[in-house]
Amino acid sequence: MMVKKVTFQSQDERRIGLLKDEAAINKQLEDWAAEDHAKLLKLCCHYGIESGPYQFMELALALARELYPEPKKRGRKSKWTALNKGALVVEVERLIRPNDPAHGVEWACSQLAKREPWASFIEEKESGTISPDPAEALRQIYFDFRGDKWAEISRKAFKMYEHEGEITEWEKQVSDFMRNSHQK
Repeated sequence: MMVKKVTFQSQDERRIGLLKDEAAINKQLEDWAAEDHAKLLKLCCHYGIESGPYQFMELALALARELYPEPKKRGRKSKWTALNKGALVVEVERLIRPNDPAHGVEWACSQLAKREPWASFIEEKESGTISPDPAEALRQIYFDFRGDKWAEISRKAFKMYEHEGEITEWEKQVSDFMRNSHQK
């Protein structure tokens, strides 16, 4: 429900004449209080706040958040999300050969850095080294994320695809995670 614009008269504009008697003054104060209360209820309605003991506290917070929002973080969003980091963990672990030191994490990351969708996703500047190396960037992200709960969820998701014989579908999902890293 859209509420018409609600305005409040300033305290300075609410003056009681000197010649009014006490009953008239009390009546004027009650009218102003009733008017303010009705307008506050309209604002609660506008913000979707239900009637209750804390409704005006909730209204105050809604207005405060609108008037004084937390500053937005500057800079570009990281393209690395839990989804694509989890996919990276799975893909690295699919390539490594546990009993072959020459085919460990470093080798797997160098292989991924050369193939799509990883090659176009990774940027050289992400490696953080003096001589930029996309494989090193993947390796660092792998080691930082491999113990995360989302890495474990990704492993389980891959096992489900593997169990159902849908590895191709998993690979399509990985490509989708890489292309659309900030899905809503």
